[in-house]
Amino acid sequence: MGHVSRLTKYSLRHKGHFLGFMSAALVATIFNLFTPIILVTIIDSVIPSGQQDLLTLYALLFLITAGLYGLFDLIQRYVSALMAQHVVFDLRTELYESLLEKDLAFYDENETGQLLARVTTDVSTMREFLLWGYRVIFIGIVTMVGVYYVMWTLNQQLTLYLLLVLPAIGIFMYVFAKKVRPIFFASRTQFGVLSTVLQENIVGMKVVQSYASAAREDQRVEKENRTYLDLIVTANKLAAFYGPLLIAILGIATGVLLYIGGISVNLGVLSYGEFIGFVSLVSMLIMPSRFLSWGIGMYQRASAAAERTFYVLDARDAVMEPEDPLRIDQLQGRVEFDGVDFSYRSDNYILRNVTLDIQPGEIVALLGGTGSGKTSLVNLIPRFYDVDGQRSVCVKRRTYRVDDKGRVRIGSESYVADNGSIIIDGQEYPVKQPGTLRIDGVDIQEYCMEDLRKNIGMIHQDPFLFSASIRENIAFARPDASDAEVEVAAKTAMIHEFIMTLEDGYDSVVGERGVTLSGGQRQRVAIARALLADPRILILDDSTSSVDAKTEMEIQKALESLMANRTTFIITHRLSTIRNANRIVMLDRGRIVETGSHEDLLEKGGLYADLHVTLREMEAAASMSKPRRSEAVALEGFQDE
Repeated sequence: MGHVSRLTKYSLRHKGHFLGFMSAALVATIFNLFTPIILVTIIDSVIPSGQQDLLTLYALLFLITAGLYGLFDLIQRYVSALMAQHVVFDLRTELYESLLEKDLAFYDENETGQLLARVTTDVSTMREFLLWGYRVIFIGIVTMVGVYYVMWTLNQQLTLYLLLVLPAIGIFMYVFAKKVRPIFFASRTQFGVLSTVLQENIVGMKVVQSYASAAREDQRVEKENRTYLDLIVTANKLAAFYGPLLIAILGIATGVLLYIGGISVNLGVLSYGEFIGFVSLVSMLIMPSRFLSWGIGMYQRASAAAERTFYVLDARDAVMEPEDPLRIDQLQGRVEFDGVDFSYRSDNYILRNVTLDIQPGEIVALLGGTGSGKTSLVNLIPRFYDVDGQRSVCVKRRTYRVDDKGRVRIGSESYVADNGSIIIDGQEYPVKQPGTLRIDGVDIQEYCMEDLRKNIGMIHQDPFLFSASIRENIAFARPDASDAEVEVAAKTAMIHEFIMTLEDGYDSVVGERGVTLSGGQRQRVAIARALLADPRILILDDSTSSVDAKTEMEIQKALESLMANRTTFIITHRLSTIRNANRIVMLDRGRIVETGSHEDLLEKGGLYADLHVTLREMEAAASMSKPRRSEAVALEGFQDE
C-alpha cells in the first residue's frame, strides 16, 4: 500500500474533489441498492393488493431512484476526473521542479529516456488509477457490502451461503496482485529502456545515417520493443485469465443459489418477490466483482508507476543547498582551491590535492591531456559537483577513503587511522584532510546556489541552444534585457552581422538544439548569452573550437576588455589564447604538475614546453593545408556555378 497510499495523500490535497466524488459514489450506490428493494415490494405487496394508484406511485419511485442513481453517478465521474487532473498537474509540476533542482550526478546515473518515461507515461498511468481505480474499488466494495446487507434483510440463510464465497474471492485477489505487480513494474522499466533507445537514435540520427547503421539500430529498437511487448502480453494474459475466473466463481455460486432459492420458493420459505429480489441482488454482485478485478490491475500498474515516479522525488542530491545560505549580489572573483580532491564514484579520483589561488580578474588557461581533470575542475566552481568531503590516504599512488570510524579498506585488509596516519608493513602513510573550494574567502557550500551561479558564466565546447528565437537564447539568463543590450552582446560576440542577414533577424527561430546554425554560430550565440549575463567568473570550455582562426582572433580581441574585470578559466589548445593568459595550469591525471606564465613554463622546459612545440607544429600544418585566398575564391565561384 506504500506508494499508492502516498498517491492518495496527493488526492487529499484536493479534499473537496476527493470527498465530493466519494460522497457522490456512495449516494449513487445507495440509490442503486434501493431498486431491488422497491422491486420486491412491488411484486410481493403492491401487485397482489390490486391498487393501481399504489403501483403507479412505486413505479414512479423506481424511476426516480434510477434517475437519482444516474445523476450522482454522473457527478462522481465528473468530480473524480477533475481530481485526477489536479493531482496529475501537481505531480508533473513537482517532478519537473525536482528535476531542475537535481545535481549533475543524478543525471549521470539516470538515462534521459527513463526520466522522460517517469514524467510522462508513469504519471499517465497514475492518472488512470485516480480517474478509474479509486472509483471502481470504492464502488465495488460499497456495492458488495450493501448487497450483502440487503440480502441479509431478505433471507439470512441464503446470504450465509453466499458469504462462503468471500474467502475464495479474497485469496483469488491476493494471488493475482502478487503475480501481476512485478510484471507491471518490469514493463514500466522496459518502457523507459525503449524510450532511451528511441531518444538516442532520434537525437543521433545524423550519426546513424553517416555510418549506414540504420538496419542495426532498427534491430536494436525492435529488440527492446519486443521485450516490452512480451511483458505487456504476459500481464494481459494474467488479467485475461484471472478476470473471467473471478466471474466464474461468482457464476457457480449464483447457479447453486438460484437452485436453492427455487426450492425455497416451492417450499413456501421464500416469496416470489424475495426470490426475484435475491436474483437481482446476485446479478448486482457481478459488476462490483469485475470492478474489483479491474481495480486491482489498475492498482498494481499505478503502484509500479508510483514507485518509479517517487524515486525521482525522493532521490537525495549529493549537492545540497545550505540550511542558512549566504545571499550575495556580486562576487569579487577570487577562487581558491585548497587541497581539493574529487571523484565521481568510489575511490576513482579525478582530481587529487589541487591547490590554486586565483585572484580577481586573472585569466587562467587549463591544459592537459584527455582525462586530466580540466572540465571536472571548472565544474566544481558553480557546484555542479561538490569537492570530496572525506579524509583520504594515498598508498602506492592509489588514493583510498577513510570512513567516519577512521577505517581504511585496502583490498581484503582493513586499517585504522591513528594520530593522523595509517601504518602498513611498518611504513607510515599520512591521512589527508578534505579540501575546500572558496570564492572570495568563503566556502562555496555556504553560498545560496542560485546567487553563486548567477555570478558564473559558462560556455561549453558543444553549446546548447533552445528551440526558440536568437533573441530569447541570448537573453536566457536575463529575460528582461532590452533589445539594445542583446545587440551589444551579439556585436561583442561577432554574431550581430550574421543575425541581420536572416529574414527575421533576432526573432529567427534556431530550431531544436540550434540545428539551423553552424557550430561556430552556435558558440558565438552562447558567448553573447554569457556576456549579457555579465558574470564575475567566466568559464570557457574550449569555446572557440568550432570557430575559424580569423573569427577567433576577433572574438578574443572583443573579449580582452571584458576579461580584465572577470576571473576567467579557459580550457583550450589555441596558442594565441594560451599566451594571453596570466597563468597556465598544466594538469596530469588529476594533479597540477606545472603552473606559471607562458614565458616561465617555456624556460622550465617541462610538459608545457613539449606541448607548446606540438601545438605550434599542429597550427603550422593546419595553416599550410588551407588554400590560398585566390584558390578559395576560385573554388567558391566553381561551387556557385
